[in-house]
Formats: sequence, structure tokens, C-alpha cells
Amino acid sequence: MLIRDACALALYCQRCGSIHIHDVPFFSFHRTEEVLCESCGHEKARLVRLPHGRVAIDVSCVVCGTENRFVYPLRRLPHIGLEKIYCVADRFELGYIGRSKRIEELMRFNQEEFEALHPHDGKNFIEKQRILLEALNRVHDMAQVGEIVCPCGSEELTADIRGSYILLECERCGSSSVLRAENANDLKKLRFGVGLRAPSRA
Repeated sequence: MLIRDACALALYCQRCGSIHIHDVPFFSFHRTEEVLCESCGHEKARLVRLPHGRVAIDVSCVVCGTENRFVYPLRRLPHIGLEKIYCVADRFELGYIGRSKRIEELMRFNQEEFEALHPHDGKNFIEKQRILLEALNRVHDMAQVGEIVCPCGSEELTADIRGSYILLECERCGSSSVLRAENANDLKKLRFGVGLRAPSRA
């Protein structure tokens, strides 16, 4: 008798933005198991076996900092064709769960759709996601060590992903900055600092 793994999990790495497909084991599953990024080694998720035949998938969201927990009965896993996983707070797409073949088909479709909409853009859909997440992480790291400070003196800033750029805003005075995150050159520019612009007055 052939026993297959229950299903597969594909999550965007919240550090480098890459995505890989991982098997969710059905029988050989310990109390907890880490899902690591194959590119940078960052922990993408943690699988936790729960009582009553359930498994939890813990995933953090780099966009809003929410710690997400998705709970599935083990008996349901083999029957999941394909589901998207979103952050419960801001609906940011975190990845997919389901049959490996279905996930591969969706990832290929996403790439083809992106290339059709942007025929002159050499970077594909997944590379765009990787750059955007890496830019967001760099902004976060700079803010953590005090390298991003508003001219008003406040360090209380918010960063929101808006398509292919990051909107950085001061919570005290409303000053803002638009940070492009489309290619490697945009990432390099982040190393030279981030400046905020005061809001226009009517």
C-alpha cells in the first residue's frame, strides 16, 4: 500500500521572500517541527501537533507583525486541493496549502500572468515578492537601530506595502516617504538612508 504525505505547504519567506514547497508529514510528525527557508535558513513556519488529531501552522506576518495560527484536523489534510493562506489581520498573502501539484500549477500561473501584464519586465512574480519583503525587512532593521528618525524627532513610524513600493509614515506629524521596491537597485538605495517629507498643508 502506498501512503503519501498528507499535503504540501508553500510559504513566502518573511526574510528573503523566496517560496518553496514543503511536505506536511502525516505520520512522521513530532510534537513540533520547523519549516525553514531553503534559500536563507529563516524559519518560515512552525508545525505543532495538537490534541484530538489536529495540527497547527504558526506563521508570522512581516507586514503587520501578527502571529497567525491556522488549525487543521489531520484527517482533513489529504483532502485539501488548494487553499491560499492569508494574514488574519491585513489579508497579506502568506502562501498556500494543499496538493503539491496544484500549488505548482498556481505558482506557474501567477508567474505567467505577471509576465503577460509586464512583458518588458525581466523580473518574475516571485522575484518581485522577494524584493518587496527584503526591502520591508531592511526598513524594519534600520528602524530597530535608530537609523530612521522623522525630522520631528519621532521614531514612531508605520510601514505599509502599497503595490511595488513601501509607504513610510510618521505617526506623530504625518511626514512620509515612498520607498520603491521593484529591483536590486532599489534595495541598494535603502543603504544610504531614508528621508521623510513633511505633509502638504492646505
